[in-house]
Amino acid sequence: MIFGPILLLFIQLVSLYVFSQAQIPIKKYIVKILCLVLLCTTSFYVYQTSPARKYSGGHGFDYMNGYSSTDLSPFYPYTEDSQLVELQEPSTFTIENEKDMPILDGAEACYPVYSAIAKAVYKDIDQIEKAYSETEDFNYYNTNGKIVTFTNTSVGYTRLINGEVDMFFGAKPSKSQLDEAREAGVEFEYTPIGREAFIFFVNEDNPVSHLSTQQIKDIYHGDITNWQEVGGQNKDILAFQRPERSGSQAMMTYFMGDIPLKEPLQYEYISGMSGIISDTAQYNGEKDAIGYTFRYFLEGLHQEEDVKILSVDGVEPTTENIKNQTYPISTYLYCVTLKSNQKEN
Repeated sequence: MIFGPILLLFIQLVSLYVFSQAQIPIKKYIVKILCLVLLCTTSFYVYQTSPARKYSGGHGFDYMNGYSSTDLSPFYPYTEDSQLVELQEPSTFTIENEKDMPILDGAEACYPVYSAIAKAVYKDIDQIEKAYSETEDFNYYNTNGKIVTFTNTSVGYTRLINGEVDMFFGAKPSKSQLDEAREAGVEFEYTPIGREAFIFFVNEDNPVSHLSTQQIKDIYHGDITNWQEVGGQNKDILAFQRPERSGSQAMMTYFMGDIPLKEPLQYEYISGMSGIISDTAQYNGEKDAIGYTFRYFLEGLHQEEDVKILSVDGVEPTTENIKNQTYPISTYLYCVTLKSNQKEN
């Protein structure tokens, strides 16, 4: 929130300079300056305090230089008393030289996974990342790390395509990310590292606790629009989606198959001199809303409060049901690399 006072100070300094040089009537000049200050401060205030910022799509979040909606600091490789899972004995495979360490990036829910891998395999990675976090480069490059980086799915895949990172951890890419790779002349290689459930959730006060896969598809195609049609109250369904290039939205597209998603709910906010901006609205806790994400993102990272996870086709997304694949919407998470990457490690 320090940006606001800095902006005002900058405007005042510019105003004083222009005033000292200008040959225009004082009253007219003062009116123009006041209008400019009012426009800038109002736009900034509206954006900072509006639901648009809280539920913004893509980036502009509160953590990890705007890339994360969750505080991931407990999972930094250098955090004392971190929450990272550790091996009970030293890894049999280690990389000792910093220059040989593959650069990592990934989805928000996968950060604790690949950070733990680096902590176990990369020698002195805690010291390397701690030292880097205290340099000017840390904020200049805005990747939240030197080797264990984080820019989320939408930017992370682009960095992988451009050769800025060696490994991306997350779900399969979206169509636009596949197109981006094709245009760059590169191919992805997928190494499964685990299975995860793709879940749907509602407000805890919603009487609906179960949906079928077909009902979910009908809701997100726009055929079912009222909760009463699936055993709930006579309320319109607010079916929230995720930003296009996010891992959750890519998974939702795979789940829908040939059935197109209806137009997502939108929010609007004022963006300075650019006017009103529209973007994809995300789940906001409203009583009649439904949203989706990966199970660990909701349960492990504590993203949403007062929500209820729905069973699908009568099966709950428990750990056991994910393992035995009886939960109908589970998927692999991958370590994604480029086939053209010839680095040994």
